[in-house]
Amino acid sequence: MDMQESFLFVTNKKPSPGVAAPGDGTDDPSPKKKRSYAMTTKYAYSIKTSRIKETDFPYAERNFSCTSDVIAFASSLQEADIEKMLILYLNAQNKLICIQIMNGTVNQCVIYPREIFRHAILSGACAVILLHNHPSGHLKPSDADIRLTNQVRDLGKQLEILVHDHLIVSDAGEYFSFREEGLI
Repeated sequence: MDMQESFLFVTNKKPSPGVAAPGDGTDDPSPKKKRSYAMTTKYAYSIKTSRIKETDFPYAERNFSCTSDVIAFASSLQEADIEKMLILYLNAQNKLICIQIMNGTVNQCVIYPREIFRHAILSGACAVILLHNHPSGHLKPSDADIRLTNQVRDLGKQLEILVHDHLIVSDAGEYFSFREEGLI
């Protein structure tokens, strides 16, 4: 189990009684007056993060080497009547280490890139694959799909986490690949 602990201390500087604070208009350049400031701690936060490897993760040895592997894995999305986003987090050997599923409505699923990369970092992923369905059956990516893909690709480059592909599947078993269309 990996564990990190961070502490954040929020402090206030308070001048000693009878001494003016800097910048309050009462600064006296006389060398006889010394200013002293006391540090008082108001809050102390402790944030702990731990990663636990689940022994019963059913997809531990699942490897993705091509688009058809991903489509076969996510075949249940084809039957969904609402839009769902599936994010696959992969290690350096393209083995599945984490799955995130986000549910939407009949025509959209709101995704925030920071949440994608939060999970990627916490799970130790080297790459991600985005996959979602269009219940309408239309495979053409929306402006929001293109915008999300570009944001995730750009953030992934900065964080050195590869974005292998973003796939859109329909209920007929067809798909649109941003990678195959040269959009990633």
